[in-house]
Amino acid sequence: MKVQLRPDGKKEVFDPIRKKYVLLTPEEGVRQFVIAFLQSQCGVPAGHIAVETGLKLYDRPFRTDLRISNRQGKSVMVIECKRPTVALTQDVMEQAMRYNMLQKERFVLITNGKGFLCWERPQKETEHWREWGRYPDWAELNRETGQPSG
Repeated sequence: MKVQLRPDGKKEVFDPIRKKYVLLTPEEGVRQFVIAFLQSQCGVPAGHIAVETGLKLYDRPFRTDLRISNRQGKSVMVIECKRPTVALTQDVMEQAMRYNMLQKERFVLITNGKGFLCWERPQKETEHWREWGRYPDWAELNRETGQPSG
Protein backbone atom coordinates (compact mmCIF):
# COMPACT_ATOMS: atom_id res chain seq x y z
CA MET A 1 0.00 0.00 0.00
CA LYS A 2 1.26 3.46 -0.91
CA VAL A 3 0.74 5.73 2.10
CA GLN A 4 1.50 9.44 2.43
CA LEU A 5 1.00 12.10 5.09
CA ARG A 6 -1.37 15.00 4.57
CA PRO A 7 -0.38 18.51 5.73
CA ASP A 8 -2.59 17.96 8.80
CA GLY A 9 -0.58 14.83 9.72
CA LYS A 10 -3.28 12.32 8.79
CA LYS A 11 -2.36 9.36 6.60
CA GLU A 12 -3.71 8.78 3.11
CA VAL A 13 -3.53 5.58 1.09
CA PHE A 14 -3.49 5.33 -2.69
CA ASP A 15 -6.61 3.58 -3.97
CA PRO A 16 -5.69 1.82 -7.24
CA ILE A 17 -9.35 1.58 -8.30
CA ARG A 18 -10.29 5.23 -7.76
CA LYS A 19 -6.74 6.25 -8.78
CA LYS A 20 -6.34 8.78 -5.98
CA TYR A 21 -5.23 9.10 -2.38
CA VAL A 22 -7.96 8.73 0.24
CA LEU A 23 -7.93 9.15 4.03
CA LEU A 24 -6.59 5.99 5.68
CA THR A 25 -9.32 5.12 8.19
CA PRO A 26 -9.47 1.65 9.74
CA GLU A 27 -12.30 0.72 7.34
CA GLU A 28 -10.36 2.06 4.35
CA GLY A 29 -7.39 -0.07 5.37
CA VAL A 30 -9.63 -3.15 5.26
CA ARG A 31 -11.08 -2.08 1.90
CA GLN A 32 -7.58 -1.67 0.41
CA PHE A 33 -6.51 -5.04 1.80
CA VAL A 34 -9.57 -6.67 0.18
CA ILE A 35 -8.92 -4.94 -3.17
CA ALA A 36 -5.32 -6.22 -3.16
CA PHE A 37 -6.49 -9.72 -2.16
CA LEU A 38 -9.16 -9.83 -4.88
CA GLN A 39 -6.58 -8.91 -7.49
CA SER A 40 -3.62 -11.00 -6.32
CA GLN A 41 -5.32 -14.09 -4.90
CA CYS A 42 -8.67 -14.26 -6.71
CA GLY A 43 -7.56 -12.94 -10.08
CA VAL A 44 -10.18 -10.18 -10.28
CA PRO A 45 -9.13 -7.48 -12.78
CA ALA A 46 -9.12 -3.92 -11.43
CA GLY A 47 -11.66 -2.84 -14.05
CA HIS A 48 -14.24 -5.18 -12.51
CA ILE A 49 -13.97 -3.74 -8.99
CA ALA A 50 -16.14 -0.74 -8.07
CA VAL A 51 -15.56 1.24 -4.86
CA GLU A 52 -18.30 2.98 -2.88
CA THR A 53 -21.04 2.73 -5.46
CA GLY A 54 -24.24 4.52 -4.59
CA LEU A 55 -27.67 2.96 -4.46
CA LYS A 56 -31.10 3.99 -3.29
CA LEU A 57 -33.08 1.66 -1.08
CA TYR A 58 -36.43 2.62 0.47
CA ASP A 59 -35.83 6.17 -0.85
CA ARG A 60 -32.62 6.42 1.20
CA PRO A 61 -29.13 6.72 -0.28
CA PHE A 62 -26.53 4.08 0.62
CA ARG A 63 -23.01 3.23 -0.54
CA THR A 64 -21.65 -0.26 -0.95
CA ASP A 65 -17.97 -0.66 -0.10
CA LEU A 66 -17.12 -2.90 -3.06
CA ARG A 67 -19.00 -4.42 -5.98
CA ILE A 68 -17.49 -6.94 -8.35
CA SER A 69 -18.78 -7.33 -11.88
CA ASN A 70 -18.20 -10.28 -14.21
CA ARG A 71 -16.87 -10.23 -17.77
CA GLN A 72 -20.31 -9.17 -19.06
CA GLY A 73 -20.43 -6.22 -16.66
CA LYS A 74 -23.11 -7.74 -14.40
CA SER A 75 -22.64 -7.13 -10.69
CA VAL A 76 -22.00 -10.56 -9.13
CA MET A 77 -20.66 -9.80 -5.64
CA VAL A 78 -21.20 -7.11 -3.04
CA ILE A 79 -18.66 -6.73 -0.23
CA GLU A 80 -19.20 -4.86 3.02
CA CYS A 81 -15.98 -3.86 4.80
CA LYS A 82 -15.90 -3.02 8.49
CA ARG A 83 -13.07 -1.78 10.68
CA PRO A 84 -11.12 -4.58 12.44
CA THR A 85 -12.76 -3.85 15.81
CA VAL A 86 -16.28 -4.50 14.44
CA ALA A 87 -17.52 -8.06 14.90
CA LEU A 88 -19.08 -9.83 11.93
CA THR A 89 -22.55 -10.04 13.44
CA GLN A 90 -26.03 -10.72 12.15
CA ASP A 91 -26.53 -6.94 11.84
CA VAL A 92 -23.52 -6.61 9.50
CA MET A 93 -24.74 -9.55 7.43
CA GLU A 94 -28.23 -8.04 7.19
CA GLN A 95 -26.75 -4.70 6.08
CA ALA A 96 -24.89 -6.44 3.23
CA MET A 97 -27.98 -8.46 2.31
CA ARG A 98 -30.02 -5.24 2.09
CA TYR A 99 -27.46 -3.85 -0.37
CA ASN A 100 -27.90 -7.04 -2.36
CA MET A 101 -31.68 -6.59 -2.73
CA LEU A 102 -31.51 -4.35 -5.80
CA GLN A 103 -29.00 -6.07 -8.06
CA LYS A 104 -29.35 -9.55 -6.57
CA GLU A 105 -25.66 -10.38 -6.81
CA ARG A 106 -24.74 -14.03 -6.65
CA PHE A 107 -22.34 -13.51 -3.73
CA VAL A 108 -22.44 -11.40 -0.57
CA LEU A 109 -19.30 -11.07 1.54
CA ILE A 110 -18.61 -9.25 4.80
CA THR A 111 -15.17 -8.70 6.31
CA ASN A 112 -13.37 -6.80 9.04
CA GLY A 113 -9.92 -7.67 7.71
CA LYS A 114 -9.39 -10.28 10.42
CA GLY A 115 -12.12 -12.62 9.20
CA PHE A 116 -14.82 -12.87 6.58
CA LEU A 117 -18.10 -14.58 5.78
CA CYS A 118 -19.27 -15.24 2.24
CA TRP A 119 -22.62 -16.52 1.00
CA GLU A 120 -23.93 -17.60 -2.39
CA ARG A 121 -27.48 -16.81 -3.47
CA PRO A 122 -29.76 -19.86 -3.66
CA GLN A 123 -30.53 -21.31 -7.09
CA LYS A 124 -34.20 -21.86 -6.27
CA GLU A 125 -36.64 -20.06 -4.01
CA THR A 126 -36.97 -23.20 -1.90
CA GLU A 127 -33.22 -23.19 -1.08
CA HIS A 128 -31.25 -21.13 1.42
CA TRP A 129 -28.16 -18.96 1.02
CA ARG A 130 -25.10 -21.20 1.08
CA GLU A 131 -22.04 -20.19 3.09
CA TRP A 132 -18.66 -20.41 1.37
CA GLY A 133 -15.49 -20.92 3.36
CA ARG A 134 -13.45 -18.67 1.07
CA TYR A 135 -13.59 -15.85 -1.45
CA PRO A 136 -14.78 -16.94 -4.92
CA ASP A 137 -12.14 -16.63 -7.60
CA TRP A 138 -12.48 -14.88 -10.98
CA ALA A 139 -13.55 -18.06 -12.79
CA GLU A 140 -16.27 -18.73 -10.20
CA LEU A 141 -17.49 -15.14 -10.38
CA ASN A 142 -18.00 -15.64 -14.11
CA ARG A 143 -19.89 -18.94 -13.82
CA GLU A 144 -23.65 -18.66 -13.63
CA THR A 145 -23.97 -21.15 -10.79
CA GLY A 146 -22.08 -23.98 -9.23
CA GLN A 147 -20.23 -25.40 -6.30
CA PRO A 148 -16.94 -24.02 -5.04
CA SER A 149 -14.05 -25.75 -6.77
CA GLY A 150 -11.61 -27.29 -4.32
